[in-house]
Amino acid sequence: MANMRHTPMMPAIHRTTLLTLALATAATAQNLSLDRTGGAIGGSANFPIAGQPGEIYALVLAYQEVATPIPGIGLTLDISDELANLTYSTPGWFGVLNASGAASPALSLPNWPILDTTMWSLQAVAGTSTFRKSNLVRLTPQLPGTFKPTLNAPASPILTAGGWTSAPNNEVLFLGGSGPVAQRYKVRTEQWELAGASLGVGILAQATGLQDGRVLFTGGLDLTTGQPTAAASVYDPVTQVTTPLTMATPRAGHGASLLPNGRVLITGGSTSFDLSNPLSLFTGLLGSSEFFNPATNTFTPGPNMLEPRAFHTSTTLTTGRVLVAGGIATIPIINIPNVSNTAYLFNPTTNSFGLPSLFSGGRFLHSATQLSNGRVLLVGGLTLDLTTFLQTLNIADLIIGTRSDCQLFAPSAFGFGSFTTVNGMQTGRAGAAAAPLANGGALIAGGFGLTINPSTSQFEFALTETADRFTQSPNAITPVGSMAAPRLFGAALPLPDGTVMVVGGGPTNAEIYQN
Repeated sequence: MANMRHTPMMPAIHRTTLLTLALATAATAQNLSLDRTGGAIGGSANFPIAGQPGEIYALVLAYQEVATPIPGIGLTLDISDELANLTYSTPGWFGVLNASGAASPALSLPNWPILDTTMWSLQAVAGTSTFRKSNLVRLTPQLPGTFKPTLNAPASPILTAGGWTSAPNNEVLFLGGSGPVAQRYKVRTEQWELAGASLGVGILAQATGLQDGRVLFTGGLDLTTGQPTAAASVYDPVTQVTTPLTMATPRAGHGASLLPNGRVLITGGSTSFDLSNPLSLFTGLLGSSEFFNPATNTFTPGPNMLEPRAFHTSTTLTTGRVLVAGGIATIPIINIPNVSNTAYLFNPTTNSFGLPSLFSGGRFLHSATQLSNGRVLLVGGLTLDLTTFLQTLNIADLIIGTRSDCQLFAPSAFGFGSFTTVNGMQTGRAGAAAAPLANGGALIAGGFGLTINPSTSQFEFALTETADRFTQSPNAITPVGSMAAPRLFGAALPLPDGTVMVVGGGPTNAEIYQN
């Protein structure tokens, strides 16, 4: 740890002798793995170890990462043994793996803000006569409710949210946000590295992780024409091969959700895009849907929605149904443009969207995240009053607002479910990053507010680096620490260690939120 030093309680030769004598008897070829959860200052960190049942194990912590031979057991650690005395003085750091071959040593972190500037390195050793060492794990203590950059920046800047998929050893593969390259983030050591060729995802496209580990990219704005495209592709991170595909319909601002049977439901979107003529978005709205089948890499038609819509959210529930909510839409039959305050539940069993349900306050370009208890939080979004504009066609007559409330959707075993309004965000947010937290709440970070300058008739964006936390029982939204800089349409991704990574749409560095 760079900024802190403790005086060892025993000489180095005594420490390594204890480590040698304490570990006693029969080799196994099975890997030994070490992970980390927690790390909040004033809380604790846990270090799950996975090996063979009945093996003796020891957890070693150090300030320095340096090759250190351990006499007598034939191992060279990747860290120093300067704090090996902690292995024997800290309860649970030395013992026998249980019947499942597991142990979870813990470390209490004092409420010392200076710890926020430090880094510790850890490895586990286990065996019975022949010993092996685990992978390296790094602990960077962090004040709760704050953001902190990862130890190093992505190898290639992540400009847009793109898509991601889980990889072995608590790694995350990021795709599409860095142009034609994939990047791997190693959660255990907070390291980024390039991971081969990929496909750059366009603006207003969707990236959906498939059950087999591949990632599906659909639609968005064509980089040449600036108009919605029917282009799609599937990227295989194992072979690093991108397979080009074509949807039935060009779509931008559409929804895409993974179904329990492995297929992807693609909903709505727009076939036209012209910022100088807002009405073009409504004339090109789609009410159609289509399915992607990963077994055949083909698209097939799906059922139509009652209301065409774009810039909505699409969230798969724990029941397997899909909540399609909000967006810009047209009222059925009379075809009047509006901002939707309706939601539909797609039922894969009946292959239908059913009838709509209402929530408070129409919104589009909002965010949605499913919480750990199965509920869904709709975050912020834009509002739009077209009443005067439809008469004058003058952009200055558009009335635009940015919502500072959230809608909490509670599904029901019977019937549609219900929405509850939760107020309290620091500022109106559209395009915010949102992700569930391990304690049942959610992180809401960044985004923008939108207004029209009456003197110039130009759109003006107010980006924000602020963040809020949603908690339940009772439902509430409270401010937390801010990010290093604003992020627009960034991505928030829960990590296996209980933190949340926010990346894309702003600074080139990724940031970690500690709950």
